[in-house]
Amino acid sequence: MATEIQNVPPSPVLNRKDFITSEDVRWCPGCGDYAILNSLQRTFAELGVPRENLVMVSGIGCSSRFPFYMETYGFHTIHGRAPTVATGIKVANPELSVWVVTGDGDGLSIGGNHMLHLLRRNLNINVLLFNNRIYGLTKGQYSPTSPFGTKTKTSPTGSLDNPLNPVLFALGVEATFIARTVDNNPKHMLETFKAAHAHFRGDVGCRAGRQRDSLTDDRRETGEPEGDRVWTGTKVDDLVLALGVRDGRSQLLN
Repeated sequence: MATEIQNVPPSPVLNRKDFITSEDVRWCPGCGDYAILNSLQRTFAELGVPRENLVMVSGIGCSSRFPFYMETYGFHTIHGRAPTVATGIKVANPELSVWVVTGDGDGLSIGGNHMLHLLRRNLNINVLLFNNRIYGLTKGQYSPTSPFGTKTKTSPTGSLDNPLNPVLFALGVEATFIARTVDNNPKHMLETFKAAHAHFRGDVGCRAGRQRDSLTDDRRETGEPEGDRVWTGTKVDDLVLALGVRDGRSQLLN
């Protein structure tokens, strides 16, 4: 008996505009998050993954606005707990492409323990960690990655803590895909995000860093001289952290 073969319509070709929502994008002028958002929308358009299979999960912070700005499914969760919600999503439906968006405070301070266990469990979850070495949304407290001596509202005489190195953190929990990029190099960001997605047999993540801007410089309101600003116009060195476990071998993408 002949078997009838049904024609399955091909998935529609997507472009960046298909991932733009109707929400007003609200970050400070000049914030690098705009460039990261643009690059991630372009990345999703090129992955060939249907929008209904893409999920954005965030915690609290400037970076955590991403689920509102990506035309996919998404969860805006509570501070530091995005990894736990993402874990539940992936366990419930392993076929979904799950992306966690977090920052150095949300992901490495209150959420540090949850991040650790997400990485070690090897769940095929992409993690984008934006490291600007400051609490931006709350106007400039020092974060776990702030350099020693950083003067902020919560450390007026300078931070006494040695900064946490996110790359060493990732290596310490045996992540095997670690990549870094910066917001002013969109081509490299696009390549990095696509490489993270391609490394899909393990728990994959990216740490997308950005330039520091007015949101991290609460001194603008005080009228202090330009030279006294600790953060303005400074580029971050270790910018994107892509984390994953696959076949027990380490990979480092600069």
